[in-house]
Parts: sequence; structure tokens; C-alpha cells
Amino acid sequence: MLKYADPRRRLLKDLSRTWVLQRLRRIELSAIPEWIGSRVAVASRYQHSLSVGELSLLVSGEDKDELLLLTAASTLHDVGVGPFPHLSDQVMEEILGFPHEGAVKFAFENSPLKDSRILEKYGLDLDEVASIVEGSHRLSKFLHGLPDLDNADNIYRFIISIPGRPLGEPSYTPQEIARLMSLEGNLILPDALRKRWISDFRKAYSYLRDNEMNMIGWTMLGRALRLLRDELNPGFFRLTNKEAYCLIKTKIPKIIKGIERREFRIILDRKYAELKGEARKILDLSSLCGLEQALSEELNLEEWMVGLSVIHTMPGEDPSYWRVYLVSYRGNSKPKEVLENILSNSIPFE
Repeated sequence: MLKYADPRRRLLKDLSRTWVLQRLRRIELSAIPEWIGSRVAVASRYQHSLSVGELSLLVSGEDKDELLLLTAASTLHDVGVGPFPHLSDQVMEEILGFPHEGAVKFAFENSPLKDSRILEKYGLDLDEVASIVEGSHRLSKFLHGLPDLDNADNIYRFIISIPGRPLGEPSYTPQEIARLMSLEGNLILPDALRKRWISDFRKAYSYLRDNEMNMIGWTMLGRALRLLRDELNPGFFRLTNKEAYCLIKTKIPKIIKGIERREFRIILDRKYAELKGEARKILDLSSLCGLEQALSEELNLEEWMVGLSVIHTMPGEDPSYWRVYLVSYRGNSKPKEVLENILSNSIPFE
């Protein structure tokens, strides 16, 4: 491994200076940043990306070209995120045709600098790097696993960068996981290490789901993006968090004022599995928008006054962990009554 460490480290250093990565200094690790009002991780996606790149140096293997390629993909895995990562993915997919995992090439093509020259300098192909991040390459397992290089650092960094560390200390280190990875085989974690990672994973996401201001921010900023989706262009997904926040504030000032003044309240917080058939459909963007529209029209509310969201952490997660949130301006409970009426005669969730 040491034989190939120097070119990989040089690549990591060169990539750290690119515009596509420097932009991530202003994209927080938490989808809803702490400056919106909740105590969440203050680390940036830039810090996280460089750390994932560093972890890739611990992966063993004999093929130096594959190792170099893995370091590039690991370091660049988040360059496609829009403002408010994951939250903006549904709208991104509707407008661009792909979520952030498929937006690596888009990020490079929309960089004001010629960042792709760095990859060319090392003999790397942008399309191949992008395919790893997207999940269609033989090396994708290092970024699309449970755990993988990405979420090994993500969970650890989230826990250690919350002010005051309310979750305590992580029970594992990302390096423990990365050192067990090899180009030549599948990752086999000792049971004890896997349990520690899963425990921290659940602890981190439970913290987010139980944080009222975080979920209000997620729901109402998501509502704002859905209301603006016909006005957004591809350039929106290259904005930073604060740039996007200012744009929303210009377009729908009442939503932002309501968030800043803490005038929104969660009026429904329920397990997805407890809802009935129609609840299944709100994972789809058009169905989610349709339900929000129905609530507004039924009660003669302005569109910005009510928002709905479904939180599911990752593909394949047990739906029993999924949560549904309904948020209203000043805690108006009538939207809850209307939503429950819409769902009351549906086929139960299976």
C-alpha cells in the first residue's frame, strides 16, 4: 500500500483545491444546518469528503490504478450534492433527471474552473469516476455498502461535531472499518465492530428525527423547494446552503420568517407503518405535492403554511423506522384532521 500512497496523496491534495470541492466548505454535513436553529453537526461536506479520501488510502490492494481511481471517487463522492443535501434530491431528480449520486459529471461541467484537468493529469477518466459514485462500477461497493467509506466517516463526524457532544463519543473509528477493506474481496466486519457502527448509526439518525427544529426545517425547506420547483434551473443545484436559503427568502419570505421566528409546529409525528395505503404514495414527489395542495385547498390556507415529509434514512431500511411529519404555521391542528380523513379509508400498510 505504501508503494502507491504518494501519488494518491498528491491526487487528494490537488482535488482539495478544485472548485467542486471548495464549494463544499459552505455545504454542511447536516442537511439542515445548525444556523437554522437546531443543535446538529457543524462539520462541512468538504471536511467529510477529504476524510473519506483519506480513508481510501487504507484500502489494501495490488492494482495501483484501481487504488488511485478509488481515491478520486471517494474524495469526489459528494461534489454532486445540491444545497441542503438529500433534502434537495427529489427536486434535483425531477429537474436534472438524477439525484446527487449521479451528478458528479454535472458538477464538473458546471465548475467555473477546468477541474477535470486534475483527473486528466493523473490519467483518470471523469466518466469512470462518476460511475463509481453513481453505483454502477466494480469499485462502487466502497461507497455503497453498509457500512462503506462514506457512512463510516459520516456517522463518526456527525457525532463528534455536534456542539457539546450530546451523543457522547463514537463507539468506533472510521479507520477500523477502512483497514478491513480490500480490492480483492468483500468487506467482512467482525460482529462486534458491525454492531458498534449500527448502534452509532441509529443513535445519530434518532437524534435527528427527534430534534423538532431539525424536522421543521427539513419539512418546510422541502416544502419551499417543492413550491419553487417550476422556477428552479440547473444552476440552483450549484448554490451553497446560504445562497439557496437567501433565494428561498426572496421568493417565499413567509416560510423563512416562520422558521426564523419558530412559528411552525409539528402537528403529526407518526411511524410510516402506522398510516394506511395513501401514505405509501407520499414517497413520490408528485403525490407528496398533491397531498400538501389538498390540505391547503381544503382549509383555504396559503400554500406555505403547511408541509409534509417522510423520513427514511437509506435504501433497504426497515419501514418501521420511517417517520411522517406534518408541520403547520402556528400549530394549526386542522391539517392533521384533514390528512387523517384522507387516509382513513385506505388499505393498511403491509
